[in-house]
Amino acid sequence: MEVTGIDDERDFYRAFTDQIRQARESLWLWAPWVANRLRSLLPELRDAVARGVRVTVFIRDDTDKLQRQDNNQSLIADLRAVVHTVVPMYVMHQKIAVIDERTVMLGSLNVLSQHDTREVMLTMRGSYFARKLLEHEHAEVFARPPKCGRCKGTEIEIRRYKQRNWVWRCYATVCKTTAKGSSNAWTQDIRLPGSR
Repeated sequence: MEVTGIDDERDFYRAFTDQIRQARESLWLWAPWVANRLRSLLPELRDAVARGVRVTVFIRDDTDKLQRQDNNQSLIADLRAVVHTVVPMYVMHQKIAVIDERTVMLGSLNVLSQHDTREVMLTMRGSYFARKLLEHEHAEVFARPPKCGRCKGTEIEIRRYKQRNWVWRCYATVCKTTAKGSSNAWTQDIRLPGSR
């Protein structure tokens, strides 16, 4: 693995845009919050998808107070309209980009919402490291949420509870509220490779 760049919040987007433009196969992105910064990246993501790049984005779920704001919900809808897969994850906080399973951008900057905070992002090149990071994050498994076993909907998020491993959870309001008004969301354990 080779460190090929260290960027702050001012330089990162130029480097990230270059990486998106060079992508040929895949772009994996962990970006907790979606806000106005997304607007400048949507054309680049759209172009990547048009070139045949598979784009998968993990974001925070709607229980987060920033994420559930109307403007941000509208931006999430715009993101879903452009990329292949958007998967909400409860209290997710990783800030990672993996391009073509060989380039990793990792650090403190939230790619889809950064505004004016001081940040640092490292760019590292190395296929082994990139694949190990994707494996660590369960990228391939987490990028394939099932339909809800109750309502058959696609509003599925990822959660990990203290007493359980990872689970898929339906967040559709119509599904998770019982006739008596109590919350009873459908969940299903996520089977990870190598787990019993």
